[in-house]
Amino acid sequence: MAKYGRGLNRELVAAVNSGIVSEPFTVSDVRKVIREKGWKPEPPEKYVVVALSNGASEDHSYTYKKYFRSLGDGRYMLRPEFKGKRWK
Repeated sequence: MAKYGRGLNRELVAAVNSGIVSEPFTVSDVRKVIREKGWKPEPPEKYVVVALSNGASEDHSYTYKKYFRSLGDGRYMLRPEFKGKRWK
């Protein structure tokens, strides 16, 4: 069972597709989603940073879904296959 909704990264995908967060997004945008969802306790900063990084890394576990593309400098965007209504 995911700690945060459907999982932090999956919830971020939905937030981008719903227009709550715009691309490119950063950790501060993820914090906005966390506050809006009212998750308590809030995930630690390291958890958020690692979740985004792992969600963009081709070298991380093959079972970890790669939702994002890293643009550098802590900025990310959704991979094209995760854009659209079905991901809200």
